[in-house]
Parts: sequence; C-alpha cells; structure tokens
Amino acid sequence: MCGTGKRAKIGMFRKKEDTVTGAIMSFTFSTEQAAFLSSDRAADVRAGHRRQVKKYADSLRIQTALRGQFPDLPPTLIAACMEQFRLGERGTGKCVLPEGCLYTADALEMASSAAAAQLHASLLPAGGIILDIAAGIGSDAVRLAEKAEGVICVESDPVHAHFLRHNLDTARRRNALVLRGRAEQWLPALRLDRIAGVFADPARRDERGRHSALENMHPPLALFDRLPEGMPVLVKIAPGVDPPSDWSVATVAVGRECSEQLLHRGLDLPPVCALHADEGLRWEPSNAKADVLPDLPSLLRSGPRCLVEPHAAIIRTGAVAQYFGELGAVMHDAHIAYGWTDTQPPASPWHQVFRILRVEKFHRKELRRIAAELDFGPSTELKKRGFPDAPEDLRRQLRLRGSRRGVILLTRQGDGHLMVFAERL
Repeated sequence: MCGTGKRAKIGMFRKKEDTVTGAIMSFTFSTEQAAFLSSDRAADVRAGHRRQVKKYADSLRIQTALRGQFPDLPPTLIAACMEQFRLGERGTGKCVLPEGCLYTADALEMASSAAAAQLHASLLPAGGIILDIAAGIGSDAVRLAEKAEGVICVESDPVHAHFLRHNLDTARRRNALVLRGRAEQWLPALRLDRIAGVFADPARRDERGRHSALENMHPPLALFDRLPEGMPVLVKIAPGVDPPSDWSVATVAVGRECSEQLLHRGLDLPPVCALHADEGLRWEPSNAKADVLPDLPSLLRSGPRCLVEPHAAIIRTGAVAQYFGELGAVMHDAHIAYGWTDTQPPASPWHQVFRILRVEKFHRKELRRIAAELDFGPSTELKKRGFPDAPEDLRRQLRLRGSRRGVILLTRQGDGHLMVFAERL
C-alpha cells in the first residue's frame, strides 16, 4: 500500500489553493514551489547551497551565488529553496527526519518532536493499519509506519500533503498512503473495521494565527465520536488546554517541558497520567496526598532542607498533592507547586530538588543584600511561582557579581511573598 511516490505535477493544483503561510518570516510556499522542492533539480540546488555555505556565512551572498549558478530558475524559486534549507536545519533537529525532508514553518511548529512521535507510536497497537488524521509533514506518520502494517494519512492542506508524500518517500515508508482532503470527507469512505487505531494532531491555526481552543480545532473532537466504540484513539492537544471531561488524558514530558497533552480512548492507560517521552516513564496518581503548610512561621521553625519542584507534566495532571504525598513532602500552598521536605528525595526526571540555604519574607533590599552575602553570581537562576515580577527584571536590579551559581525562588505565601535562596542538587 504505497501512496508516497513523486507523482506531483504543477498542473494538478488549482491556483486558488496555492498557499500556506509559515509562522516565521511569513514565508508562503506555493504548490508549484512545493512540486519543485521535491524534484531532482531542487536536489541540485541543495548541493550548490552546501558548497556556498562553506564559502559564505551571509545568507544574502549565498542566495546571490545560487542565482548566478542557476540563472534559469526564477528568483522566487531560489528564495523558496533558501527558506526550505533553513527550515530543514530546524526540522532535522526537532523531528530527526532524513535529510531532504520538506517543511513549512507552521507545520514545523506543530510537528511532534522525535521523542514525542516515538511515544505516540508506542501507545498505539503494533501491526494493523493506523489512521493518521491531520498528518502535517509526517513527523508522526514516519514513526507510525515503522511499527504498523500500514498507515493511512489524511491531510487537507495541499502543500503539506505534497510535502508529506515526499517525506514518507524520503524516509522509505512504502506502507503509507496519503489522502488529500478533510477527515470528515474521507471517514465515511474508509473501512473502519480494518483500522487498528487512530492518531490525530488537529490543526490549531486559523487566519488569525495559532490558537489552543478545542472548539476551533480541525477536525473537531466530535469527529472521533463517529469511530467504532472501543477503537484505540490518541488525539494530541496543546499543553495548556483544559481537557474535556469525557476523555482520558496523559500529559507528555519532553525535557523539562510539558510539550503536549494526549486525549485517549481504548488504550491501556489510566484515566490520568504523565508520560516522559525521553525516559520512557509513566506516572499515575496514587492515594497518597500531602498536607499543606499551615503558615509561614511553621516553615521558618521547621527549617526544611529541600524544596521540590515537580515536572511541568506532573503539575498539568492536577495531582501535585498526590505527587508530594508520595515523596513525603509538605505542600507550600494548595495552589503553588512547591513542596518542602526534611530529607532529600531520590533523583528523578519527574522533579527538581534544591537545597535550601535561607528562607525569608520578600524584601527587595534584603533580596539584593542576601544574594551578595551568599556570593551569588551572574549564572544564578531566578525562578518564580505566584510572584508578579518577571525574573529578568529582578536580575537587572540585583546586579549579581559573585562566583557562586545559586538559585533564587520567589513565591507567594498567603498575602505576601517569600524569597528562597538555594542551590541545585
């Protein structure tokens, strides 16, 4: 089942559907440019670009040199190639797709990182046919095709669909088929009884730019209610969106960030959990629940040794109290994701630990004085939760000149604020 061959012809596309606008530099690829970028001639331009990069660092000089080397090509095509080569460097780093794959800026912004895409593929059934809805430029489709019997990709944007075919072909995923159009149009025509699972990364961009509102996603969540009951479904949404109550949800950690949330049905996952894409870890809330620190004097009297900050993906689950309860920590505040503990918790990708040097009520002059007293230098981190000022604004006021790399954590406590001086463990 292969639909990834280089069969695009410029005449196949209607001019009124020609463009998609990238988020960076507002560069617009036409379908004619898309067809050229997947051609052998574009490969020659890419080779010429590599040679020019060795000579020049300035992109304008490189572009001028390419125009001289390929005088028969319109300047707009050379500009499209330059933009594509620039996007390719970013795309290779984020998606880890083979060299020569094609991107748009907005698709790259939405695309799953390599670690997240591998996680998505691992959650869906191995073998069988996977339906990839709103497949974009194929970061997920390439990984899905590694494990599945076949992948059916649905993509409505003409440029993205063209790049998707090219990228699957470049990655040698011969078991992938690309359907150009909206999922709502294709779903009735598919044999859903032969689909083993569904992955979707609905578009979250309109003419006004990128958004995160669930009601404005394309396709809408209501589409998935039309799938057979019990079918494994995984839908990627933005990390800051409140998930709907009728879906189970997994938050996804990539590095120190919560990169996305995954709505799911029919999968072997608990209703609420956090998944670490880099480490292959899963955390789900237990029945443990931490107490909340009663007041500031209690904190100052107890003199805790460590402050714990959970990973953003743990925080996004809404089960921070349960996480602190498992660690034996006391919550700083019911609405602040800092915990205090007398013993150093085990190292884990799920949290950061700071050894406390001093805890004081916030005072700007005292903040500067104590930071100098502790010999905190320019590499000192400033972190905040529930504190109004931006860390970098405070940094300019502090003028840190010491030799020690410390950490200053600023947070709300009741009606006031605390400043915590610490160092990383």
